[in-house]
Amino acid sequence: MVEHCGRLQGPLFTECAEWVWEQLQEEGIQLQGELIELILETERELGIHRGPVEEIAETLAAEFERRGVVARPYPLDARVIRAVLDWEDDFLGFAGIPRAES
Repeated sequence: MVEHCGRLQGPLFTECAEWVWEQLQEEGIQLQGELIELILETERELGIHRGPVEEIAETLAAEFERRGVVARPYPLDARVIRAVLDWEDDFLGFAGIPRAES
């Protein structure tokens, strides 16, 4: 995991990724847990996690394409990334953590 100075770290980071995975499963989106962690890590690595979710999704989709990241059965496109980010926002809300501090 990429080290960052926000509040979403350690066990809370893991709990967030697992919770997001569960929510996606309920929506019928099959995405590996490792890819959810990669999304959460990369938005922080690039320092874009404080921005608008739509912009984050587009930036991450382009970054993953550049890196050659492939997902099955769903592509790791902006739509799927946006779903992850939306559930991340819900988790952050439940945890009382503003996105800017995550």
